[in-house]
Amino acid sequence: MSVAVVLSLSDAKAPVQNLQLLTLDELAAILERSPETIRKDIRRNPDAVPPRLQLPGTRLLRWRASDVDAWLARHAEQGVRHV
Repeated sequence: MSVAVVLSLSDAKAPVQNLQLLTLDELAAILERSPETIRKDIRRNPDAVPPRLQLPGTRLLRWRASDVDAWLARHAEQGVRHV
């Protein structure tokens, strides 16, 4: 199950200036997948992408770098366990 994270300044653990947001193209480069594949996965297979950030009042796709790092670490851990 994928979760969209709603950003609120009161919820931020790091100062806003240190909050790195990734665009769809940046996420695609990190995951070595096409932006189109990521868009499709958001709709069809939300577990195949890190949780995205929902910016209130916009339709922009953004991801917190820290969420992407945590998601990749979880998947790397699971992959090692299955070997």
